[in-house]
Amino acid sequence: MQKQEEKVTYEKFERERVDSYLASIYTEYSRSYFQKLTDKQKIFVNDKHALASHKLKKGDIVSFEFDNEKKLQIEPEKIKLGIIYEDDDIIIVNKQPGIVVHPSYGHPTSTLLNALMAHSKGKYNPYLVHRLDKDTSGLIIFAKNEKSKISISKQLQKRTVKKVYLAAVKGIIVENKGRIEAPLGRSPQNRKLMSVNALAKKMAISEFKVLARRDGYTLVEVRIITGRTHQIRSHMKYINHPVVGDQQYGGSEVSVDGKKYDRQMLHAHRVTFTHPRTSRAVEFEAELPNEMKKIFGNIELKS
Repeated sequence: MQKQEEKVTYEKFERERVDSYLASIYTEYSRSYFQKLTDKQKIFVNDKHALASHKLKKGDIVSFEFDNEKKLQIEPEKIKLGIIYEDDDIIIVNKQPGIVVHPSYGHPTSTLLNALMAHSKGKYNPYLVHRLDKDTSGLIIFAKNEKSKISISKQLQKRTVKKVYLAAVKGIIVENKGRIEAPLGRSPQNRKLMSVNALAKKMAISEFKVLARRDGYTLVEVRIITGRTHQIRSHMKYINHPVVGDQQYGGSEVSVDGKKYDRQMLHAHRVTFTHPRTSRAVEFEAELPNEMKKIFGNIELKS
């Protein structure tokens, strides 16, 4: 059987571990999978064996071969999808909170990718190009072919994809707008979480605008400039306005008008990028979920 070989060129300006970088591109594989490949000396940077911790720089050429172990099978499942847009190249889904985006060995079924496999009816294989946390709702992009996957992935790497989120946060933010510029890294207390701390080296930038205030809560529109893991959740905690219901980042379960909120009130509201076939800018929106509207008196947002 012929081995599957891959080669990619690192185009980011900041340094990044080779295992993290490959896991961000080949999302059906975990970071630990690529760590195992480095242990087997199957990953090369500029034709030299690389360790998992090797920090890539712009222009580095990464080549490797996949192991012969069986790839995680994604089975079709009939799960309701909120499709915002679909053509021959892309599909945009309004993800509901509580659903995992892609299968993993700890969560192999009932994901968005399982639902899309059923929706495609074998006509194409959906490619995941970015992610949303399980309890975050809103827009997520899937590519329907390799060309579209590469195009959108490169746009994400170059930060030309514009993402706007809506978040209900605890406390009243006095300023009408603001900019959070603080580095993020793994929390020294809990490696599963991100935090602004003395060891954090990657700068993260978030810009926000207040849309509404009500009884100790604020609705903000947040634009992420850098796109780090858990960026909005950790940045809002950093300024002492954690996302409502985000128990991992200080926004514990709350009750508003008798309704309990125990998942983070974070929503991917708008995304703008260049269409991979037409090369024209396209923009999509997903309206604010009803549960978030009700916190602020059924607020209606204007585009």
